[in-house]
Amino acid sequence: MCVTRQELTARALGIVSKFHAADGAVVKKGDAIVEFDSRLLRAGVKEAQGAADAAQANVDLAQDAAERLSRLKDSDSITEQQAVEARIRVMQAKAVHRQAQGAVERLRVQIDDTVLRAEIPGVVRGLPTILGMAVQPGQSLGRIESAGAPAQGAGCATGAKANN
Repeated sequence: MCVTRQELTARALGIVSKFHAADGAVVKKGDAIVEFDSRLLRAGVKEAQGAADAAQANVDLAQDAAERLSRLKDSDSITEQQAVEARIRVMQAKAVHRQAQGAVERLRVQIDDTVLRAEIPGVVRGLPTILGMAVQPGQSLGRIESAGAPAQGAGCATGAKANN
C-alpha cells in the first residue's frame, strides 16, 4: 500500500474566505479546497485592464499619426527625421501596451493562486476551519492523503510532496 501526500501550502499572503472541503472529506483531483479573499486582486485586474485599453488607444493614435506623416513624407512636406520619430512613438506605445497587458496577466495568475486545489485524489487531513484566518506564503493548511496499491512493477513514493 502506497501513501501519497499533497501538502496544502499558501502561495501568497491572504485571508481565508471559504473552505470548499472539511477535514476528513474525500476529494478528487482538481477540487477546490481553500479559497482566499481575492476582491482587491479582482479590482486590480479592472484597473490594469483599463490601463491596457488606454495604452491600446495610444497605439492606435500613434499608428494613425505615423501613417499621416508617412504620406506627407512622400510629398516632401516633412523630414525623414519626423517620420522616424513617428515610428518610434508607435514602438513606444506598443511597449507600454505590452506592459499593461503583462500587469493584467500577472494579477490573473495571483487570482488563480487564491484557490488551493487538490492535485491528487484523497482525503483532506489537518485542515483548519477558521474563516478570516490570515496566512503567510508557505504556511501549511493541511494535506491530502491518498492510499492505494502501487502499480505492478512500480515503486512506492511514500510521503511524496506536491505543493499547491
